[in-house]
Amino acid sequence: MRYGIPVEGDSSAVFCLTTGRRLVGRDSVLLVLLATILAAGPSAGAESPRFIESSARLGVVFEHRHSGTGLKYMHETVGSGVAVLDLDGDGRLDIYFVQGASRLPKGEKPGLAPNRLFRQTAEGLFVDITQGSGAGDPGYGMGVAYGDVDRDGDPDLYLTNLGRNTLLRNLGGGRFEDVTEAAGVGGDQWSSAAGFFDADGDGDLDLYVVNYVDFTFDNHKWCGNAKHQIRSYCHPDVYAGVTDVLYRNDGDFRFTDVSREAGLRASADAKGLGLAFADFDRNGILDIFVANDSSRNHLYLGGEGLRYEENGLLAGVAFNGSGDAEASMGVAVDDVDGDGLADIFLTHLGDETNTLYHSLGGGLFHDGTSASGLGIPSLPWVGFGTLLFDHDNDGDLDVFVTNGEVVDNIELYEPKRSYRQPSQLFDNLGDGRFSDLSAQLGLEELLVGRGAAAGDLDGDGDVDVVITQNNGPARVLLNQTGSNNRSIGIRLHGVTSNLEGFGARVEILVGDRRQSRLLHSSSSYLSQSAPEIYFGLGTWEGSVEVIVRWPSGRVDEHVGLEAGYLVSLTEGSNDREEVPFR
Repeated sequence: MRYGIPVEGDSSAVFCLTTGRRLVGRDSVLLVLLATILAAGPSAGAESPRFIESSARLGVVFEHRHSGTGLKYMHETVGSGVAVLDLDGDGRLDIYFVQGASRLPKGEKPGLAPNRLFRQTAEGLFVDITQGSGAGDPGYGMGVAYGDVDRDGDPDLYLTNLGRNTLLRNLGGGRFEDVTEAAGVGGDQWSSAAGFFDADGDGDLDLYVVNYVDFTFDNHKWCGNAKHQIRSYCHPDVYAGVTDVLYRNDGDFRFTDVSREAGLRASADAKGLGLAFADFDRNGILDIFVANDSSRNHLYLGGEGLRYEENGLLAGVAFNGSGDAEASMGVAVDDVDGDGLADIFLTHLGDETNTLYHSLGGGLFHDGTSASGLGIPSLPWVGFGTLLFDHDNDGDLDVFVTNGEVVDNIELYEPKRSYRQPSQLFDNLGDGRFSDLSAQLGLEELLVGRGAAAGDLDGDGDVDVVITQNNGPARVLLNQTGSNNRSIGIRLHGVTSNLEGFGARVEILVGDRRQSRLLHSSSSYLSQSAPEIYFGLGTWEGSVEVIVRWPSGRVDEHVGLEAGYLVSLTEGSNDREEVPFR
């Protein structure tokens, strides 16, 4: 991210607002515009479906507040996240928003404001049911993760905060209770992302928590331009990094911190913001990818006995292809090129491209950003939440990014920069290149984007997007592609594996074409998407074969499935439940 660098002593010191690395000159606006047009490719001018901003119409009225006072506390500009999931088991997706703070008592530390839970009604509208639900954690919120910790069929919530984190047990019916202390997962650091996954292969969900930097109100530093007395948010280099935490699930809502035994890397430059899991080296054990801010990224490859080895440098994902550490915020992992391997996409600071790491297999990667067309169009913007999904149901994964500056007074230093920025969607052309269709799809609104989560909110067979803003209102973007191409949705129910099937790889065969998707428990930025997987089928009229590779190692094959349904599959069973799209 971009922040001010502290200026020690008098104002004669040179003020630097960015990290000092430059890929292109800031005045090269025409070059960026031309390159963006060229990268758009042949489909850019074609008639395209649109994303319709529908938050008010649907009843989703949420506004993030950071309660800034001008003192530029670093946490103010970072949050926050959102989760899309079915919290009450009625088959409809709900939305959970993470809040910052509402007020500042006596002008000092931020006051408290609860997170908000919106339940979807049978009519497709959303109602705020936070009050009385127990879901409104009042901490200064950052991120959210969910998973069925106790295998009772109801997803539980884990909330990362500035300070004590919170684990909420789902009691069913939209009610929750705080079990943090008994579970032993509170912590006292500034945590960012978190995610549930089965680290030890025992069928229950363990918990990984990413920590950011060692900031407190007591060690808050003055950053900015001392000569003109213009204060700015501090660069992460001002503070030391904090080691992440791995909690093993011991059952009965009890967890044990096994970070040291597992081999997590303690490093002052570990300043994590993004988190994703995948079996990158195909050894049957989920690996951990952590996107670090302005420092090397970490890739922990899992081995037997709950042991991990940090291998980011050798794998080719610690730095970009030029050997630079980038300001990594958001992360999305899936098979973008159709070779069956999990690729990694990262969002970054302005003047740094977003980066696509193509998997070579065996846990190795190469930087394929330049050839993909994803780099140059991202240079003017600061990327945060990111998603990989098939927006037009044509059979390949597209890239969504929500953008927004971190320096709220950026125009004072760089008049050509904007605090509010447009979101972007890059259409996968199927030949390794992407086309920026943002304007055609209705993504012109300028936002201070942060979290992003995906799910088929209206049940029409395509994927919708929920965006959070920093210190601004949330946005719900309904995807209007449902009638253009056919699709099929897959929902998993584990038996030996964890109940949600997090970590599963699902493949479909449509004629002679194969598609592969991963079921994630964490990705994007401080957020978690719905647990269903959607495959676009284009105009395919025939049946679909589905192959599920479960975290337990079991492989199930299902034949004769049809497009137009959300299909629920249970591990080890041929039975299936099919719900038609609306």
